[in-house]
Amino acid sequence: MKYHFYYIGVLVLLFFTIVHAKKNDPRIFGYDVQFYELSIGFDVPMKRFGGNVMVSAEALSKLDTIVLSASNKTLTIDSIFYNGRKVNFHHVNDHIFIIPSTKPLPNRSFELYVFFQGVSDFHGEYEGGGVFFNTDRGVERIATSSQPHFARTWWPCKDVPDDKATMNINITVPNTLTAVSNGILKNIELGEKTNTYQWETEYPISTYLVSVAASIYRQYSETYTGLNGQKMKISYYVYPEHYFRAQKDFENTLKIVQFFSSTFCEYPFINEKLGFVEVPGQITMEHQTIVSMSDNIITGDQQYELTLVHEISHHWWGNLLTPANWQHTWLNEGFATYAEALWLEHSKGKLAYNKFIYDLMSVNQGQYSGSVIGESDTAFFDSFSPRVYRKGALVLHMLRGVVGDSIFFTTMRNYINLQKFHYGNVTTTDFISECELVYGKSLKWFFDEWVYAHTETIDRPEYELSWTDSSDFPNYSVSVLLKQTTARTQLYQMPMTLSISSVNNIYNFKIENSLPTEMFTFTVPEKPRWVEIDRENWVFKQVKVIDKKY
Repeated sequence: MKYHFYYIGVLVLLFFTIVHAKKNDPRIFGYDVQFYELSIGFDVPMKRFGGNVMVSAEALSKLDTIVLSASNKTLTIDSIFYNGRKVNFHHVNDHIFIIPSTKPLPNRSFELYVFFQGVSDFHGEYEGGGVFFNTDRGVERIATSSQPHFARTWWPCKDVPDDKATMNINITVPNTLTAVSNGILKNIELGEKTNTYQWETEYPISTYLVSVAASIYRQYSETYTGLNGQKMKISYYVYPEHYFRAQKDFENTLKIVQFFSSTFCEYPFINEKLGFVEVPGQITMEHQTIVSMSDNIITGDQQYELTLVHEISHHWWGNLLTPANWQHTWLNEGFATYAEALWLEHSKGKLAYNKFIYDLMSVNQGQYSGSVIGESDTAFFDSFSPRVYRKGALVLHMLRGVVGDSIFFTTMRNYINLQKFHYGNVTTTDFISECELVYGKSLKWFFDEWVYAHTETIDRPEYELSWTDSSDFPNYSVSVLLKQTTARTQLYQMPMTLSISSVNNIYNFKIENSLPTEMFTFTVPEKPRWVEIDRENWVFKQVKVIDKKY
């Protein structure tokens, strides 16, 4: 999901931080879901929906109570069956507490059938979620959005990111509409007034990545050829009136997929598809194999191409490797934001990359304050703030500067190709371990100050630099005094390049600043005219040259 932060007001963010801070009942982690079959139908004029979900799971411990996520505000639970027998349940505090007729024992499988109906209270806003019903010039449209905890508002499930399952999704809609979802379309059951679209995914999926969209669509496709020659369809479902705009906006999709596949690993869902579906509202989202693209960014001039890049990249960073919980959202959003920079570097050159990084850095001191890793697993803004996206991307940029291109890209490839994490879940510690394994040294100092450190007022070091020179024939001696003026709040340790410029040349020296005040002395063959640090902008910082003399 890519947010445009200049639209977000402080009060809105604070509101969603507070109201979305409900925790999961810990008993929900007592089982592992293996498979869902969701059957759901929609009534657009009434903004209602209903159906049933079959949950096939395995107990991890003896379960006296089985817990599912289900909003009390939007869902009504009609009945529940456990292993074929109707059972009692309580629906409170956005959870269903199911009393099984026989207690599931550890490592034993069980099945639930949950019958439900619901009403939507979602209006398509980016910080909300659920089912969005929209009618535009007589055309009915349906779209869902579930990140981070909104799947529970439209279907009962285990709504946590670290329990992935395979899934069938059966969608019944008026026969004037086409219903689109994750995976492969296996069948369409035609009815007198409604049709049921049967989608299936064999790749494990988190509940926040499950999607339903329906409208009148014009469909087209192209073919991606994988690294080993395997063919896969890239499908587009767009409003008929936006068909020609979409063709222009999606013009580079194939090149983007090819770039990420060659840079990281093969497109992870090549046995199914990569799809894009146009939806109403502000709910652009990286749903697995079927990206939702808000209709207001289908413009026909590619002005939102970086949003397209961001969402495609999530199929590696978020969908293949999914955070174990929302404290690690930067592993999704920071990585996808940095993927935008990599695409610019690949498609438009280093200057475009540098400008992107410069723009991320060009904010007031403290705008990205707080830790990049979340302090809460449930507060919306803690997981989806600018620091998670933008400072998270800067962490990767700075890591690249510290370790160098060869080690950086080897690390990224090794990390994304670790089979033990494929279609599973990861934490920040998992990423750090791979970084240190490839680099061959500890990077604790780096991640402690850039990812884990929680500072309320600053988000980067501020330096004061002063310098003086003296003739030491035939050379010149240059003394540089470097102060971290923010060291009392957070002392940063960073390797940097210090550059001394003469009339004709620039002399570069590697330094490592790790003290509040440090003196460095250098010898150059020409009279110096200027001294600066990190002229290539590898470090997120502010620098003030206060005087030639100290």
